[in-house]
Amino acid sequence: MTISSARAREWRRFAAGAVALGVADWLLGLTPWLLLCGACACLAWHVYHVHLLARWLASGGRGPEPETRGIWAQVFESLSRIRRQNRKRKKRLRKVVMRFQQAAEAMPDGAIVLDAVGNILWMNAASSRLLGLERPRDIGLPVSGFIRHPSFADMLNAEEFDEPIQLSSPLREVVQLLIRVVPYGGSRRLMLVRDVSRIHNLELARKDFVANVSHELRSPLTVIVGYLEALRDDAQFPAEFGRPVEQMSQQAARMSRIVEDLLQLSRLEATPGAAGSERVAVTDMLESIARDAVALSDGAHRIHRDADCALCLLGDWNELYSAFSNVAFNAVQHTRAGGTVRLQWAPDGAGGARLDVTDTGGGIEAHHIPRLTERFYRVDKARSHERGGTGLGLAIVKHVLVRHDAELEVESRPGEGSRFSCRFPAHRVVRMEIPIEETFVEETAVEPGREAVGCGMTR
Repeated sequence: MTISSARAREWRRFAAGAVALGVADWLLGLTPWLLLCGACACLAWHVYHVHLLARWLASGGRGPEPETRGIWAQVFESLSRIRRQNRKRKKRLRKVVMRFQQAAEAMPDGAIVLDAVGNILWMNAASSRLLGLERPRDIGLPVSGFIRHPSFADMLNAEEFDEPIQLSSPLREVVQLLIRVVPYGGSRRLMLVRDVSRIHNLELARKDFVANVSHELRSPLTVIVGYLEALRDDAQFPAEFGRPVEQMSQQAARMSRIVEDLLQLSRLEATPGAAGSERVAVTDMLESIARDAVALSDGAHRIHRDADCALCLLGDWNELYSAFSNVAFNAVQHTRAGGTVRLQWAPDGAGGARLDVTDTGGGIEAHHIPRLTERFYRVDKARSHERGGTGLGLAIVKHVLVRHDAELEVESRPGEGSRFSCRFPAHRVVRMEIPIEETFVEETAVEPGREAVGCGMTR
């Protein structure tokens, strides 16, 4: 019987009682007394069943259902059915949680559940191996007490979980851990800990190998270039060997440039962290880069330079010169004769500044753009070999910009040219106090031998 049918049955009983009272009143005239007695009996019956319900609920519903009739019997039956359903649901949830814990226990990576303030709620077995945690001793303790590293504490306090951090294990310094924190369930955090020692050691070996090989190649290349120059300058050298010697000289020079770029990348990787805070006059730097670009172009391109003289950067002069010149020279090399290259240094409207290098070259297809900063990646390998590029220029640019908290943005379409933008944040930009009439320099074209306009600032 359902609740609705039990309720209908109660209404029928009430209607029958009302009819009986009407008949009694017609025959005997006792309606007030009968109404009082009926109301008291009905109230006592319901109060008794409410008492039964309260006592049954206080026991947690573990005992048998109270024996009753009518709508109260249906109420107790419905509550028992809900209790049975909840019990089954709890069993299913318990099985799911057990399977999750078993899967987490089998993980080679550490998994730790934290509350809103960073206290440990649960951990798997790998956490003991990687961080030295023990169950149940460390449950409820703050995880920052076991990982005593400023970057980890800053990440938890600032709640900035977008990027993982890498640090040494508190058990062994040689073990490198990659830690990622993922918010979930409202205020809880899941901390994942992975041993990346092998990858870290391979990266160190790669850096050492590149640096050592580059140094070892430098000396023999210098000797080869020297002998080739001597052969070319020798008046008695047979003319038929002139072209082979010229080609060998070009390839040796190209190898030398590759070695120099590899050494520069190695130096950048060997000094991680932010760059220095030397005040760099970008306008004067662009003046020098524009002259070098004209020399590289040999007068075949128009080089334009627009610069805000008052804007300076805080950073390393040599690194910034290398990055800006690589972007500018790339634009010249990938723009056909008669094209235009524009160097523009100006505020970005958000407190920072940006260097835009725009060219009228052939453009770059969209699928190449994400890989431009990879080492030795070339969009057109044949044309790159013709120009003598090393394939390392934009990789150097990326490393330099990262050290200066900056970003490289590339916009390009085939046939419409390209724009490479180096965007610097506000804390890297300073404004000089100079006369208003000198705050902006616009040079329509830089020609060989022409003295460019500057702002009177030197390095």
